[in-house]
Amino acid sequence: MQSYDAALERILASAGPLETELVPLEHARGRAIAEEILALCDLPPFDNSMVDGYAVRAASVGGASEELGLSLPIMMEIPAGSWPTRPLQAGEAARIFTGAPIPEGCDAVVMVEDTEESEDEPGRVTLRHPGSGSYIRRRGSDIAAGSVAIPAGLTLGAGELGLLAALNITDVPCVRLPRVGILSTGDELIPVGQATLQPGQIRDSNGPALVAAIEEAGGVVVGRTHAKDTPEAVAEALAQLAGCDVLISSGGVSVGDHDHVKAVLEAQGTLDFWRIAIKPGKPLAFGTLGGALFFGLPGNPVSSLVTFELFVRPLLRKLAGHTRVLRPQVTVTLATPLPHAPGRREFVRASVDSDLHATPTGLQGSHRTSSMVGADVLVIAHEDHGDYPAGATLPALVLR
Repeated sequence: MQSYDAALERILASAGPLETELVPLEHARGRAIAEEILALCDLPPFDNSMVDGYAVRAASVGGASEELGLSLPIMMEIPAGSWPTRPLQAGEAARIFTGAPIPEGCDAVVMVEDTEESEDEPGRVTLRHPGSGSYIRRRGSDIAAGSVAIPAGLTLGAGELGLLAALNITDVPCVRLPRVGILSTGDELIPVGQATLQPGQIRDSNGPALVAAIEEAGGVVVGRTHAKDTPEAVAEALAQLAGCDVLISSGGVSVGDHDHVKAVLEAQGTLDFWRIAIKPGKPLAFGTLGGALFFGLPGNPVSSLVTFELFVRPLLRKLAGHTRVLRPQVTVTLATPLPHAPGRREFVRASVDSDLHATPTGLQGSHRTSSMVGADVLVIAHEDHGDYPAGATLPALVLR
């Protein structure tokens, strides 16, 4: 039986990022950039003012103060989007606006709040402050041409997309998203939407849940099917999902007479390992099948989703090129006692408050889908530890 750490290490070592594709800027949010982006120009592209005010030469206005105002002629007005008509001379001022280019000769800006204009002296301004060069945003002070603007592997969000737009990059080199196929197994399953359950039947809740989890992780579901509990049906259904990067089945991986997924995987592909010392989700098959990485997840709904979070999601993130593939981890304080039997690492669904006090989301049975509702974290109870008292601090994976 694999430990959690060993299983995760083996899974992540099994594959690297997929190939690169160009993605339009407007569709690149959430994607991993495939290669570092170098700035082809300076940002900002010219010296500009960070405030509304008056551009001046510092040597000409050093004596300006609240008590001793200094009057200068206004020689030009420079709004954003224009260009200065001439250099600024000593003893002159130019009305300037935020984002407007700094005229040649100017080395300071006086904020408009520190100035006065009088109807008695049209075309002149009285300065009540000497201004500052710190109000000038220098060319290249954000990004210098030739420097790394965005490193490879970074997940693109609004800030990164804004920078790419400023650099005039319209098509972004991103790692291709992994194509995923889903197989639900079980004679008892019927599709969601069928009105009446016959005796012994349940609805296929794992399928829709896995679709949502895959899409949230950055995968693309390209196929989804169902198989009865026979080796032939499982093999035929998996064949229908050929061409995927990752295949995920739910159910049929334990040791029952009607569990055939593991056997089909061993017969038609390779089985890397089968069981992991965790709770929920001990029976988990991992291997390869027809060129795809294969995960045989447990059929119990909580086990299916938790093992997806722990093992499938990190691999999908790695395939998609992300450098950060694991969920963030925080330390939480138990609001209530947590029963825990040593031997397996347990991942307890819990909600947290603003002070990171964790409260389990009810009973933790692997069949209790309701325990995933409102779960903010998976609290990690170590395999070498017994029960935890209220107030104990434990690591937790952040789900949302």
